[in-house]
Amino acid sequence: MDQGNVSNWTGRGTPLEDPALIRQAMQDLHAQEVEFPIKVEGTHTLPYSSRVHHVDLKKGHIHLKLIRPLPHELAVGAAFDMVFLLGDQRYWAPTLFHGRENYLLYRFSIPLKMAPADRRQHKRYSFRPREKAYVVAQDGVIPGHGISGPLVNLSEGGLAFRVDRVMRLDDHLRITPGLAFFERGKSFPLLKVRDLPNLPLFEARGVLANAQERPGGIILGLQFLDLRESELRELRVVLDIRERMQRAPAASATDASRPSGPRNLALAKEPATRTAPAGALSPDALRLLGRRSTRLILTMAAGPERDLVSQTLGATGYLRVEAAESLEQALAELRADRHSSCPLLLVETGAGEADALKKIREVQGELGSSREWSVALMAKGAVPPETGDPLVRPMAWPTAGEGSWVTLLDELAGLD
Repeated sequence: MDQGNVSNWTGRGTPLEDPALIRQAMQDLHAQEVEFPIKVEGTHTLPYSSRVHHVDLKKGHIHLKLIRPLPHELAVGAAFDMVFLLGDQRYWAPTLFHGRENYLLYRFSIPLKMAPADRRQHKRYSFRPREKAYVVAQDGVIPGHGISGPLVNLSEGGLAFRVDRVMRLDDHLRITPGLAFFERGKSFPLLKVRDLPNLPLFEARGVLANAQERPGGIILGLQFLDLRESELRELRVVLDIRERMQRAPAASATDASRPSGPRNLALAKEPATRTAPAGALSPDALRLLGRRSTRLILTMAAGPERDLVSQTLGATGYLRVEAAESLEQALAELRADRHSSCPLLLVETGAGEADALKKIREVQGELGSSREWSVALMAKGAVPPETGDPLVRPMAWPTAGEGSWVTLLDELAGLD
C-alpha cells in the first residue's frame, strides 16, 4: 500500500491509526480544496460546511474555514466528527476544537484515526423518470456552468440527478461535457429542486460526491451543505410523504369483488372526500395525489369516444390527460421533447398490438432507459395478450363499471 496517498487504502470497517497516512489525508484535503461537513460529536445539530485552510504539522493542527460561525460559548476541547471524501471512499475522523484563529477560521487537532464511513447515512427515496421533479445546479458565478436534469433520488443528506443539459452562464452556449468535467468535490453554491411533492421549490448548497456514466447518461450525486433548520423541515415533509407512499398497501383483493355499475365509480371517487387523521395523509389520499400528478398521453382519434375515455380517467383522479391523434404522433412528440417528465402512454391498439409494440420499442431503444415509459395497451372487446414486458401491459377498456383498469394504471404509474 502506498502510504503517501490515502485514496489507495480501501479497507473497510477497521479504523486506520497511521499518523503519516492521516496527515497526508489532511494535506490532500487542503490541496484539493474539498468542502466537507463537520458536526459536534453525539448531537443532532446541523453540520458546519468547512474546508482545510492550513495544515500545521509541527503543532498537529488543521485550520478549518467555515461557512458560518461556531457558537461563542463552545469550549476548547469539544469533540467534532469530520466526514469527507478522498478518492472513491468516504471517511469519518474525530477531531478536537482548539479555538478561534480568525473570522470563520478555527483550529482543530489533526485526527488520530480515520475509518471508512457508510456512504448511505440517510435513506434514499427514488424518483422515476416519469415524475416531474427537476434539478437545476450552478457550479459558480459567471463564467460558471448551469447543469440541469431530472431528479433520480433524494435524502436528507443529498440527491442524485441525471445530467440532461449543461450551459455556460456567460454566453448561454450548450456544451456536452464528459465524465472528467464533473470533478469530485466541485462546489455547487446554487442548487434548486423544482416540483417536489408539496414543495414547488427547494434551494440548497451542495458539493459533488460522485459522478457515474450509465447508459441513459451521466448521474451526479450531490451532498447538501449548510441546510438551515427551516430547509431541513421542508425536506423532511417531502420525504415523509414519500415514505408513506412506499408503505401504502396495494389495492386489496376485496376491490376486485366489488359490484360493478355506478356505485363502483363512486368508490373510485372516494379518496377525494376521505378525511385523513390530523397531520397525516391516508393511503387513498396519497394515491389520489399521485394520480393527479401523473402525466398520461391518450392516443386515440378525436371524437366522442375519446372524450368519454378522458372523462372516465378524470373521474378516477387522472387529470393530466394529453391527447394524441395517433401513436405515431405521440412518439414523434416524445422523441422531440427529451426534457419533460416521462408520461404513461395509454394506447388504443385495435387489432394492431404487435405493430404498436414494435414502434414503441424502437423509439424506446433510441432514447435509452433514462426515458423509460410505462404503456397500457387497450382494445375494445377482448383484452390484448400479455407482452412479457412489465412496463407494457394489456388493459381492459376504461369504463365506469369495470375497476381492473384503474388498478393496472396505478401499478404502471408506480402508485401501488
